[in-house]
Amino acid sequence: MEELNKDDIEFIASKNLDAADMENYFNQLQEGFPPIIIHKNAEIGREIKSFDDGQMEVLRRKYREAKDLKVEKFVPASGAASRMFKSLFQAMESGDFNKIDHFFEAIETYAFGDELLKRAGFSKMEKPKTDEEKRKVLEVLLLPDGMDYGAQPKGMIAFHRYSDEEKRTAFEEHYHEAAQYAAPSGVANIHFTIPAEKKAEVESHLSALTDCLSRALGVHFSIETSVQKPSTDTPAINVNSKKWVRTDDGQILFRPAGHGALIENLDEINSDIIFVKNIDNVVPDTKKETTVEYKELLAGVLLDVRDEMFELRRELDKSDDLLAEAKAFIKTWFNEEVDGLNAEGIKALMDRPIKVCGMVKNQGEPGGGPFVVKEENGRTSLQIVEKAQLDLSDPEQERLLKTATHFNPVDLVLGVLNYKGEAFDLLRFRNEKTGMRVEKTASGQEIYALELPGLWNGAMYYWNTIFVEVPIETFNPVKTVFDLSREAHQV
Repeated sequence: MEELNKDDIEFIASKNLDAADMENYFNQLQEGFPPIIIHKNAEIGREIKSFDDGQMEVLRRKYREAKDLKVEKFVPASGAASRMFKSLFQAMESGDFNKIDHFFEAIETYAFGDELLKRAGFSKMEKPKTDEEKRKVLEVLLLPDGMDYGAQPKGMIAFHRYSDEEKRTAFEEHYHEAAQYAAPSGVANIHFTIPAEKKAEVESHLSALTDCLSRALGVHFSIETSVQKPSTDTPAINVNSKKWVRTDDGQILFRPAGHGALIENLDEINSDIIFVKNIDNVVPDTKKETTVEYKELLAGVLLDVRDEMFELRRELDKSDDLLAEAKAFIKTWFNEEVDGLNAEGIKALMDRPIKVCGMVKNQGEPGGGPFVVKEENGRTSLQIVEKAQLDLSDPEQERLLKTATHFNPVDLVLGVLNYKGEAFDLLRFRNEKTGMRVEKTASGQEIYALELPGLWNGAMYYWNTIFVEVPIETFNPVKTVFDLSREAHQV
């Protein structure tokens, strides 16, 4: 490892790090992380639960009729929309607009389309035709002296147009969605993680939404925000020289370490039920019904399982009479191997947070999938695994990945309190060995950077996990701007 100088030591000390921490980072950057070993695909009817209409209604009602629940919606919204507009930036810089002609052809389908054309000097129903006109439109959309969409948080982008007067951002759609399934007793608690550099702008937008929608929807919105903690940032090294990447002033570069860092933000929320959903997976009101139904289902499953587990856990504090029943319960719901475990071992398995994960049928979308994973000790567990975490030089691992029937749309309902009503320390249930080494570019250098164990992957590795099948209609992400022209995002 490159020797640290005096200024380096003072700098890393300001981050509560020392030379040993930096050596650990360096080794991870050099060697990467061990691959996850898939034991088998999660299967519908076995590891992936499914429910018929009658069962679904019972579980939904259980959630809707539950009393004295504190419910929270947690929405990771820290990222900028720059990746969403990547192809438009490339076209603007290269002058080659052929690959994005469909953007201009469908411009009237975008919620921001009419404002964009007006600000670019076009009359109503007129579209850009020449390269010069197309460049002008992109500059107005993306650059700071225009609409600045290229630097805005994704939550601030106008996603849906209900009328010429009503255009909703992704943030606003989350309010409307939460009002339908996450507002027991008329109170909706929403926690957004937001980018630190846009904090004032985002909070101003949210404040206006809160005042307006509380009156319009008859729901009291309690909104909290947080930023990804700088203490979770990680260093990087140059791929070739294996030296620390440094900023212009000579300090070691520390970068945000991915959404896994948000486990520390989540750890500060002590609610009975926490819904987790990405900022860009929202649809207009006309298409929200299915989403609401299945959110209530996932919450009902969580409550049903939690209540039975808590009752068994209390009984185990008194005697071992129900040990066999507790073992059968754990094996049925969490797919854990319990043979040979005594009462203390079963209690330890019960004393973990719970995550209920919606899973949709695989239709070629990117993202992690539900698998049964083999642990170092030979046991198995249910995990969401990303392609980048696998050793695909192993033909069997590649086969299992390709034959997976479902994938993870980031549709989670969490239980973070134990049977005594106390909050778990979520950082205790993270698997530090499941981070990822990624290749990036910084200041013209090819670098190795680190991402912490993913929020719903390694950061929740030692949670009790349940997979539930949900329909593809609940998954409508906006990864690129072109997704907004799809039928799912038209009012």
